[in-house]
Amino acid sequence: EAGPWKKRWEVTFDGLARIQPDVVCFQELFNQEWAEEVKKRTGFPHLLFPKEPGGLVICSKYKPIAWGGSKLTKSPLEEYGRFVLWAEFETEKEPLFLFNTHLSWKPEDAATRKKQVHEILHLVKQKAGQNEVLLCGDLNASPHSAEIKWLINEGGFLDAFAETNPAEAGYSWDNRNPFAAMMHEPNRRIDYILVGLADALRNGRGWIESARLGLHEPVDGVFPSDHFGLVADIRV
Repeated sequence: EAGPWKKRWEVTFDGLARIQPDVVCFQELFNQEWAEEVKKRTGFPHLLFPKEPGGLVICSKYKPIAWGGSKLTKSPLEEYGRFVLWAEFETEKEPLFLFNTHLSWKPEDAATRKKQVHEILHLVKQKAGQNEVLLCGDLNASPHSAEIKWLINEGGFLDAFAETNPAEAGYSWDNRNPFAAMMHEPNRRIDYILVGLADALRNGRGWIESARLGLHEPVDGVFPSDHFGLVADIRV
Protein backbone atom coordinates (compact mmCIF):
# COMPACT_ATOMS: atom_id res chain seq x y z
CA GLU A 1 0.00 0.00 0.00
CA ALA A 2 3.04 2.29 -0.18
CA GLY A 3 2.92 5.43 -2.27
CA PRO A 4 0.01 6.21 -4.60
CA TRP A 5 -1.46 2.74 -4.23
CA LYS A 6 -4.74 3.48 -6.04
CA LYS A 7 -2.80 4.64 -9.07
CA ARG A 8 -0.54 1.59 -8.76
CA TRP A 9 -3.62 -0.66 -8.90
CA GLU A 10 -4.83 1.05 -12.06
CA VAL A 11 -1.41 0.62 -13.68
CA THR A 12 -1.55 -3.07 -12.75
CA PHE A 13 -5.03 -3.53 -14.22
CA ASP A 14 -4.06 -1.73 -17.42
CA GLY A 15 -0.94 -3.87 -17.76
CA LEU A 16 -2.82 -7.13 -17.28
CA ALA A 17 -5.43 -6.04 -19.83
CA ARG A 18 -2.65 -5.39 -22.32
CA ILE A 19 -0.80 -8.66 -21.70
CA GLN A 20 -3.96 -10.83 -21.42
CA PRO A 21 -2.36 -13.78 -19.61
CA ASP A 22 -4.07 -17.12 -19.13
CA VAL A 23 -2.76 -17.44 -15.58
CA VAL A 24 -1.39 -14.88 -13.11
CA CYS A 25 0.46 -15.58 -9.86
CA PHE A 26 0.52 -12.86 -7.21
CA GLN A 27 2.62 -12.59 -4.08
CA GLU A 28 1.87 -10.28 -1.12
CA LEU A 29 -1.80 -9.92 -2.04
CA PHE A 30 -3.32 -10.41 1.42
CA ASN A 31 -6.65 -8.65 0.99
CA GLN A 32 -9.41 -10.88 -0.41
CA GLU A 33 -11.51 -7.90 -1.52
CA TRP A 34 -8.59 -6.67 -3.61
CA ALA A 35 -8.12 -10.16 -5.03
CA GLU A 36 -11.80 -10.28 -5.96
CA GLU A 37 -11.42 -6.90 -7.66
CA VAL A 38 -8.51 -8.26 -9.70
CA LYS A 39 -10.69 -11.17 -10.81
CA LYS A 40 -13.57 -8.85 -11.69
CA ARG A 41 -11.54 -6.17 -13.46
CA THR A 42 -9.41 -8.56 -15.50
CA GLY A 43 -12.14 -11.04 -16.43
CA PHE A 44 -10.59 -14.17 -14.96
CA PRO A 45 -13.25 -16.80 -14.27
CA HIS A 46 -11.26 -18.47 -11.48
CA LEU A 47 -9.64 -17.02 -8.35
CA LEU A 48 -7.68 -19.11 -5.85
CA PHE A 49 -7.39 -17.27 -2.53
CA PRO A 50 -6.38 -19.59 0.34
CA LYS A 51 -7.67 -19.16 3.88
CA GLU A 52 -4.09 -19.15 5.19
CA PRO A 53 -2.94 -15.50 4.94
CA GLY A 54 0.23 -16.14 2.97
CA GLY A 55 -0.30 -13.45 0.35
CA LEU A 56 -0.31 -15.98 -2.50
CA VAL A 57 -3.09 -15.72 -5.10
CA ILE A 58 -3.71 -17.31 -8.51
CA CYS A 59 -6.11 -16.01 -11.16
CA SER A 60 -6.75 -18.35 -14.07
CA LYS A 61 -8.72 -18.88 -17.25
CA TYR A 62 -8.28 -22.62 -16.72
CA LYS A 63 -10.68 -24.45 -14.44
CA PRO A 64 -9.04 -25.76 -11.25
CA ILE A 65 -9.52 -29.48 -10.63
CA ALA A 66 -7.92 -29.36 -7.20
CA TRP A 67 -5.88 -26.85 -5.23
CA GLY A 68 -4.45 -26.17 -1.80
CA GLY A 69 -1.67 -24.66 0.22
CA SER A 70 1.27 -25.95 2.21
CA LYS A 71 3.39 -24.35 4.90
CA LEU A 72 7.14 -24.01 4.40
CA THR A 73 9.91 -23.82 6.96
CA LYS A 74 9.61 -20.62 8.99
CA SER A 75 12.71 -18.47 8.97
CA PRO A 76 14.26 -17.61 12.36
CA LEU A 77 14.85 -14.14 10.89
CA GLU A 78 11.18 -13.45 10.07
CA GLU A 79 8.10 -13.05 12.23
CA TYR A 80 5.71 -14.57 9.68
CA GLY A 81 5.37 -17.87 7.87
CA ARG A 82 6.00 -18.81 4.24
CA PHE A 83 3.78 -20.93 2.02
CA VAL A 84 3.33 -22.47 -1.39
CA LEU A 85 -0.02 -22.39 -3.22
CA TRP A 86 -0.55 -25.22 -5.70
CA ALA A 87 -3.27 -25.99 -8.22
CA GLU A 88 -4.12 -28.63 -10.80
CA PHE A 89 -5.83 -27.10 -13.84
CA GLU A 90 -7.90 -28.65 -16.58
CA THR A 91 -6.54 -27.95 -20.08
CA GLU A 92 -7.40 -29.26 -23.54
CA LYS A 93 -4.68 -31.89 -23.14
CA GLU A 94 -3.22 -33.19 -19.90
CA PRO A 95 -3.56 -31.47 -16.50
CA LEU A 96 -1.34 -28.48 -15.74
CA PHE A 97 0.15 -28.17 -12.26
CA LEU A 98 1.05 -24.70 -11.03
CA PHE A 99 2.95 -23.80 -7.87
CA ASN A 100 3.14 -20.22 -6.60
CA THR A 101 5.48 -19.29 -3.75
CA HIS A 102 7.37 -16.52 -1.97
CA LEU A 103 10.57 -17.56 -0.20
CA SER A 104 12.22 -15.87 2.76
CA TRP A 105 13.67 -12.53 1.72
CA LYS A 106 16.79 -11.67 3.70
CA PRO A 107 20.04 -12.16 1.74
CA GLU A 108 21.69 -13.90 4.72
CA ASP A 109 18.84 -16.44 4.96
CA ALA A 110 19.98 -18.80 2.19
CA ALA A 111 19.86 -21.82 4.52
CA THR A 112 16.14 -21.30 5.13
CA ARG A 113 15.43 -20.80 1.43
CA LYS A 114 17.21 -24.05 0.61
CA LYS A 115 14.99 -25.90 3.12
CA GLN A 116 11.95 -24.26 1.54
CA VAL A 117 13.10 -25.33 -1.92
CA HIS A 118 13.48 -28.94 -0.75
CA GLU A 119 9.94 -28.85 0.64
CA ILE A 120 8.55 -27.43 -2.61
CA LEU A 121 10.29 -30.10 -4.69
CA HIS A 122 8.82 -32.80 -2.46
CA LEU A 123 5.35 -31.28 -2.90
CA VAL A 124 5.80 -31.03 -6.68
CA LYS A 125 6.71 -34.70 -6.89
CA GLN A 126 3.79 -35.65 -4.63
CA LYS A 127 1.15 -33.63 -6.48
CA ALA A 128 2.27 -33.50 -10.11
CA GLY A 129 4.10 -36.75 -10.77
CA GLN A 130 5.20 -36.65 -14.41
CA ASN A 131 2.74 -33.97 -15.53
CA GLU A 132 3.70 -30.52 -16.76
CA VAL A 133 4.70 -28.22 -13.90
CA LEU A 134 5.12 -24.45 -13.63
CA LEU A 135 6.76 -23.03 -10.52
CA CYS A 136 6.34 -19.26 -10.22
CA GLY A 137 7.13 -16.68 -7.62
CA ASP A 138 9.43 -14.37 -5.75
CA LEU A 139 12.25 -16.70 -4.77
CA ASN A 140 14.44 -13.93 -3.32
CA ALA A 141 17.58 -15.54 -4.73
CA SER A 142 19.75 -14.76 -7.76
CA PRO A 143 20.27 -17.29 -10.58
CA HIS A 144 23.78 -18.18 -9.37
CA SER A 145 22.60 -18.94 -5.80
CA ALA A 146 22.63 -22.45 -4.34
CA GLU A 147 18.84 -22.35 -3.99
CA ILE A 148 18.18 -21.70 -7.67
CA LYS A 149 20.93 -24.05 -8.83
CA TRP A 150 19.29 -26.78 -6.76
CA LEU A 151 15.94 -26.19 -8.46
CA ILE A 152 17.58 -26.34 -11.88
CA ASN A 153 20.08 -29.15 -11.38
CA GLU A 154 18.33 -31.38 -8.87
CA GLY A 155 14.71 -30.39 -9.42
CA GLY A 156 14.93 -30.62 -13.20
CA PHE A 157 13.41 -27.20 -13.90
CA LEU A 158 14.14 -24.82 -16.76
CA ASP A 159 14.43 -21.10 -16.01
CA ALA A 160 12.13 -19.55 -18.63
CA PHE A 161 13.87 -16.17 -18.72
CA ALA A 162 17.40 -17.59 -18.86
CA GLU A 163 16.46 -20.08 -21.56
CA THR A 164 15.12 -17.39 -23.89
CA ASN A 165 17.31 -14.42 -22.88
CA PRO A 166 20.75 -15.89 -22.07
CA ALA A 167 22.60 -12.58 -22.50
CA GLU A 168 20.20 -10.37 -20.52
CA ALA A 169 20.30 -9.56 -16.82
CA GLY A 170 16.53 -9.34 -16.52
CA TYR A 171 16.56 -7.61 -13.15
CA SER A 172 13.16 -7.93 -11.49
CA TRP A 173 14.45 -5.98 -8.49
CA ASP A 174 15.78 -2.81 -10.11
CA ASN A 175 16.79 0.42 -8.39
CA ARG A 176 15.43 2.56 -11.20
CA ASN A 177 12.14 1.70 -9.51
CA PRO A 178 11.88 4.02 -6.46
CA PHE A 179 9.84 1.42 -4.53
CA ALA A 180 12.84 -0.91 -4.80
CA ALA A 181 15.51 1.78 -4.36
CA MET A 182 14.22 2.69 -0.90
CA MET A 183 15.40 -0.73 0.35
CA HIS A 184 19.05 0.00 -0.59
CA GLU A 185 19.66 -3.43 -2.12
CA PRO A 186 21.53 -4.25 -5.36
CA ASN A 187 19.79 -4.94 -8.66
CA ARG A 188 18.95 -8.63 -8.93
CA ARG A 189 16.82 -11.13 -10.82
CA ILE A 190 14.86 -12.82 -8.05
CA ASP A 191 11.48 -13.56 -9.64
CA TYR A 192 11.00 -16.67 -11.75
CA ILE A 193 8.82 -18.79 -13.97
CA LEU A 194 10.29 -22.29 -13.94
CA VAL A 195 9.11 -25.11 -16.19
CA GLY A 196 9.24 -28.71 -15.00
CA LEU A 197 11.25 -31.16 -17.10
CA ALA A 198 8.76 -33.98 -16.79
CA ASP A 199 7.58 -36.49 -19.40
CA ALA A 200 5.23 -33.81 -20.73
CA LEU A 201 8.11 -32.02 -22.47
CA ARG A 202 8.67 -35.03 -24.71
CA ASN A 203 5.38 -34.24 -26.42
CA GLY A 204 6.05 -30.53 -26.86
CA ARG A 205 4.18 -29.42 -23.74
CA GLY A 206 6.14 -27.01 -21.60
CA TRP A 207 7.99 -25.57 -24.59
CA ILE A 208 9.11 -22.04 -23.65
CA GLU A 209 8.35 -19.79 -26.60
CA SER A 210 9.36 -16.53 -24.91
CA ALA A 211 9.90 -14.87 -21.55
CA ARG A 212 10.25 -11.19 -20.71
CA LEU A 213 9.78 -8.57 -18.04
CA GLY A 214 6.28 -7.16 -17.71
CA LEU A 215 4.75 -4.25 -15.80
CA HIS A 216 8.27 -2.84 -15.60
CA GLU A 217 7.75 0.62 -17.04
CA PRO A 218 6.27 3.54 -15.11
CA VAL A 219 3.01 5.17 -16.13
CA ASP A 220 3.04 8.88 -15.33
CA GLY A 221 6.03 8.17 -13.10
CA VAL A 222 4.30 5.37 -11.18
CA PHE A 223 5.48 1.75 -11.05
CA PRO A 224 2.83 -0.85 -10.13
CA SER A 225 5.07 -2.75 -7.69
CA ASP A 226 8.50 -2.77 -6.07
CA HIS A 227 9.21 -5.86 -8.23
CA PHE A 228 8.95 -6.01 -12.00
CA GLY A 229 6.63 -8.66 -13.33
CA LEU A 230 7.60 -11.64 -15.47
CA VAL A 231 5.67 -12.88 -18.50
CA ALA A 232 6.21 -16.15 -20.36
CA ASP A 233 4.56 -17.87 -23.31
CA ILE A 234 4.60 -21.61 -22.64
CA ARG A 235 2.83 -24.43 -24.45
CA VAL A 236 0.33 -26.24 -22.27
